[in-house]
Amino acid sequence: MSALSAPSLRIESVALPFAGPPAIAAARPGGAVVLALAARDAGGGLLGIVAGRRRRNASVLRLTAWEADGAASAMLAEAFVQTAQDQGVLAIRAADDLAAAHPVFGLEPTGRGYAQRWLGTVLPCDPRIGVFTQTTGFTCGPVSLAMALHRNVTRHQEIALWREATTVIGVAGPGGCDPYGLALSAARRIDDVTLYIDTEEPVLLDRANTPEKRDLMRFVQGEFKAAAQEALKVVPRAFRMEELRDAVAGGAQVMLLVDQCHTHDHSAPHWVLLHAVAGDVFLVNDPWMEVDDGEVPADCDCLPMSAQALWTMGSYGSPPYRAAIVLT
Repeated sequence: MSALSAPSLRIESVALPFAGPPAIAAARPGGAVVLALAARDAGGGLLGIVAGRRRRNASVLRLTAWEADGAASAMLAEAFVQTAQDQGVLAIRAADDLAAAHPVFGLEPTGRGYAQRWLGTVLPCDPRIGVFTQTTGFTCGPVSLAMALHRNVTRHQEIALWREATTVIGVAGPGGCDPYGLALSAARRIDDVTLYIDTEEPVLLDRANTPEKRDLMRFVQGEFKAAAQEALKVVPRAFRMEELRDAVAGGAQVMLLVDQCHTHDHSAPHWVLLHAVAGDVFLVNDPWMEVDDGEVPADCDCLPMSAQALWTMGSYGSPPYRAAIVLT
């Protein structure tokens, strides 16, 4: 592909993996989309290279590699931005350790470990929203709630909320939090909590591998459900995306249960936090950082995601059910 060209300079896609410098990995199956462009002179000599990764269903591209000088620098950056826009990217960001790219791409510091540039409508991230990635494989719900409550989340808060709200007994050890237990924990700290859930059956039972574990989960979840129906508003139907949009636009935050297969390469129940909206685009904080796919904290924070993508993601189980907790 030739995005931009000059008599002595051409921009082209890079075949991945690229041995470098800098080295750039190819996309993993089911993982992030990787975009890489190179600037070359008339003789094919390399004058600059840029690469970025885009998590599935998120509309932000994080720069992962940048090396260019002189005339190639501005032209390469311009071509990269244009290509990103053509692919539906709404924002470009780079972590603070790639500071050399910030001025070239017009990125502004966010105070959240990365700099960013919006390519259209600006959707600011509330500085009160926490920045934190879960330290276990099962504390996504507590971390989502903690990020709604605290700017500076700690592992103490993560684990304390998990101990309070957990129902699930995992196949190989501890497990996560069901909608009722998590909503109860929220209601102890927030005055107005609404739980949408469109099934009367116990949920997440697929996470246990013996009848004894599933029986205990049913019992604990039954206790949580009864307490939740007394302590907060439980709406026994699926949420509508316009309801979530109106709530977030009015200042609420939403913990949404999703199937992780839509962001990574495996199916699992997972909680994320919706906390800002503009038109059809929400800002989402995801507690999970997929290290094996090259993710860093900047890939999980304040992610622009479409309402349609979130609706598709927000269904789990067989038969499928939906759950969302609105924190007003």
